[in-house]
Amino acid sequence: MRGQGVWWRLWYVWLIPGLLVALNVVWLGGVRGAVLGRGSLLTRQVETAEGEVARLGSQQAHLQKTEEQLASLKGDLAVLREEQLGRMSARLVPFLTDVVQRAEQSGLHPERIGYTVQRDEKTGLVGFSASYNVKGGYEQIRECVSQLESSPQFIIVERLGLRGQDDASSLTVDVQLTVQTFFSDTDEKLLKELGVEVVRGE
Repeated sequence: MRGQGVWWRLWYVWLIPGLLVALNVVWLGGVRGAVLGRGSLLTRQVETAEGEVARLGSQQAHLQKTEEQLASLKGDLAVLREEQLGRMSARLVPFLTDVVQRAEQSGLHPERIGYTVQRDEKTGLVGFSASYNVKGGYEQIRECVSQLESSPQFIIVERLGLRGQDDASSLTVDVQLTVQTFFSDTDEKLLKELGVEVVRGE
């Protein structure tokens, strides 16, 4: 009791240090909480940044792959233009000759051949279509189409219009066949000789 009385009598001596100790404890607790909170926030920010870096890295890899595919497609298009499509002056006559010959090899005789030409402004390619009538049996028509599709002249069978004969018992059909090819340019002089006018596409 005596010692306790001494402490109370000397309260002014230990009060200030005691308050300082208490304040330090509170301050340290606040600092610790702030540090821990800041650390958690920084951890989340680092994780978010790492995820963003990974996402951007994936997008960059995808972009690089897309660019490589685009370059490959441009190369294929250049080869297609020069080697398979080619210039009209070099390919038009062989194309028409091949179309007629393949029809005749199937036992058909093309009649009334008409031509249309259309330039595609987006690709720069020139589409050339030839339409003609033939008469024959179904097997001959099928063989003709097969022959055309196997041609090295890049022939597309664009349209096949079948018209049966008036005689229902007849196996002969009248067919309007339209085939198409493409060129890398236009030969105005050659088209003029054929009486063909170029139509500009969209």
